[in-house]
Amino acid sequence: MQLRDRNRGASPMIGLTPLIDVVFILLIFFMLASSFLDWKGFEMSVTVTDGQARSSSDVRPVTVNVDASGGLSLNGEAVPISNLAATILRKHAGASVHLRPVNGADLQHLIVVMDALGRGGVTDVDLIE
Repeated sequence: MQLRDRNRGASPMIGLTPLIDVVFILLIFFMLASSFLDWKGFEMSVTVTDGQARSSSDVRPVTVNVDASGGLSLNGEAVPISNLAATILRKHAGASVHLRPVNGADLQHLIVVMDALGRGGVTDVDLIE
């Protein structure tokens, strides 16, 4: 009976070693289970212009307008995104491309167009307002 009376008032002790082991196991699990995506970036140079072309060559820049619905126009003519890069390289070889969002175009539409231009071989792309 004396044994019960002695332990009755004391609170049970919780060992910290198993708790630390569980935390480290969870840490290792989440580190191994998480995926680190291969982030892709676009190299861009930001320049502020007053809307006039500042080029040392005699080739005029090409303006691609991207609207909110994802529609594209190349110097005022509607063009599908699948033929955009080929049309620029064929008709306007060596020209820089000015990409302009119009009518509230989202950033996602601009990125899709920039990606299509990059895959098509167009390297000189400027984002203008």
